[in-house]
Amino acid sequence: MKKLPEEFATKYPLRFRPDGRFRILMMSDAHHAPETGNWTIQAMGQLIDRTKPDFVFLGGDNIERCETEEMSERMIAEVVSPMEQRGIPWAHVFGNHDNTPLLPKAFQQSVYETYPHCLSQSGPKGIPGIGNFFLPVLGQSGEPVFGIWGLDSQQDFASQTTKLEYKGDLSWDLLMPSRIASSSDSDYIRFEQVMWYYETSKKLEAYYGRKIPSLMVFHIPLAEYNAILKNAHRTHMTGEYNERVCASEINSGMFAAALERGDVKAMFSGHDHINTFDGIYCGIHMGYDGSIGSNAYGTRDNDPSGDRERLRGGRIFDVSESDPWDIHTEMVFVSPRQVLPCKASSSVSPLHKESVKFSD
Repeated sequence: MKKLPEEFATKYPLRFRPDGRFRILMMSDAHHAPETGNWTIQAMGQLIDRTKPDFVFLGGDNIERCETEEMSERMIAEVVSPMEQRGIPWAHVFGNHDNTPLLPKAFQQSVYETYPHCLSQSGPKGIPGIGNFFLPVLGQSGEPVFGIWGLDSQQDFASQTTKLEYKGDLSWDLLMPSRIASSSDSDYIRFEQVMWYYETSKKLEAYYGRKIPSLMVFHIPLAEYNAILKNAHRTHMTGEYNERVCASEINSGMFAAALERGDVKAMFSGHDHINTFDGIYCGIHMGYDGSIGSNAYGTRDNDPSGDRERLRGGRIFDVSESDPWDIHTEMVFVSPRQVLPCKASSSVSPLHKESVKFSD
């Protein structure tokens, strides 16, 4: 057995269960704020109790509208409490709403990392963004069998934390009336981040003599998600498409790097709350996590169900140690009307799986 390099060691090692299984629960867009109450926190706890994950990943836009450090610390304490109370390891990436001028991501990251079960890392110095990391999932031999990448997908062009050395007017020059990728003003994963993944992936392969299949999580979707929408049957698309893919107008090259390396087998994001679709494009499973937060916007006023809250939930990923290249995933939902202020799994609300839907 090769000893895990120090740079990839975590304070709480992730391991496959004795039966060879490993389950991840991803929950995104909690948008937890001081005035939003505790429904979101209760829903997170109930999803954990029902799905029984080995690891939880918060997919960004975790907190918002915090005006003081004390308020930010309290919101973070509440949003991580479902995992901390249950002793479940977890990690997070930041979304476009987490960062504020008064409470930057670096400060928030320092708070997150104080929690015993937090595995998130600020990331290597000199790499844009806060929260670029790789988490190994160890097999029975003690060597990594699977991996989890977290990347900071930045914010938007109006509130960049990593400034572009561009002298023109991005709003005029880039965000033109007819867009390439979407109608959004989302920022993008920087070149240095892509190269950090690329070189780290090569380093891991050289050290262990094999590629490590992995899941990659970031908040803002990639432009390549549109390939799934435009080729729904060929990409085996499932889930719902209810709003445009809010990718950046600048293509980061993240998908191309993962395609060339061949180790990332799944890429998932949050951001677009009422999109839950996923599909397989060029052998990479890509899609959305949806939204867990009661404070996040819900389905449209004209949704046929008449239920604005029906897509509240998270996404599970099941990986087997015997075949870690085969990642099974599905959305799970929880209804606000069924969430009870109770931690006991015996009284947890029933979850429902997603149905296939294609909408304009």
